[in-house]
Amino acid sequence: MSERRTGRTGAIGAWLFGAAGPGEPRTMAEALGLAEEAPGLQRLRDAEPRQLARIERLHTAAQRAFEQRTGESVARALEAAVRAGIRESAAGPAGRPPGTGTDRLQAEADAAAQRLAADAALAGGRGLNTGLAFGIVLSPVVLVLALLVGRYLPPLFHGAIGCPEELILMDSLVCFAGGAMGAVFSVIIRLRDAYQLIRPAPGPSAPADIPADPVQLARMMRQEGWYRVVVGWFLASSLFLLINGGILTLLTPPAAPEDMCGTLPLSVAGHQALIKAWFFWGSVGFLAGLNERWAYGLVRRGGEPRPADPPAA
Repeated sequence: MSERRTGRTGAIGAWLFGAAGPGEPRTMAEALGLAEEAPGLQRLRDAEPRQLARIERLHTAAQRAFEQRTGESVARALEAAVRAGIRESAAGPAGRPPGTGTDRLQAEADAAAQRLAADAALAGGRGLNTGLAFGIVLSPVVLVLALLVGRYLPPLFHGAIGCPEELILMDSLVCFAGGAMGAVFSVIIRLRDAYQLIRPAPGPSAPADIPADPVQLARMMRQEGWYRVVVGWFLASSLFLLINGGILTLLTPPAAPEDMCGTLPLSVAGHQALIKAWFFWGSVGFLAGLNERWAYGLVRRGGEPRPADPPAA
């Protein structure tokens, strides 16, 4: 039972964080069971130096692939191509059309580069989704903690939060949650361009088709995912403080219900005003997390000195 749990935990960990590759990748000669200076390998290296060097780099990258099946499959395909090249080089060039070995090695290398690039894109996308999911799960935890602090912290200092303060706290938390939602939505609608950012840049040099370490890429994208949620929190909170504090007058928050803090039940108009305030602050937070430029522009505008009132006649 413990082994089964360990296997499931390891499978989940490999799906989220990538397969644990070898500490030191094997060279192509080690994978083939040959010495580095084996005659057949040396003949192929002399005949196809650039192609074999590229295949060896791809073979090393395959052992650090994000998905274990992809890495093993790419490594086996490259090893088979090198074995075939060694056999052809041993048979000699007689009867073989010129360029046959080069074309075969290049085709296998191109296929391996495409699969490793797709593996790196998968690692980046999965890491980003994991980071966003962590931020989404963390958001309600932070909201609950903020509510508990607002409810139980003032009595420790012999104080209390009145009804108006509770209403402001609820509005701020609604804006806070909207910022997290906007940040997540902003990342989701930009995922269509994620592969353009992850794939290696084309170039004439051979190492250009070697993708970055997918495990490190997944880790970086996980940090980017929850970082975007945190940015949405802070932008939404900043706009809430600027608007509610009267510093930013471009947006006017709806008035609080007059009978909100009374002893009588809340009227229908009071309910409508309360719902309108929730939608207002939720929309402000959502837009702050969705569009950073819009939020930064409002924050800068709120920081500008307000024009002096004209003198009374």
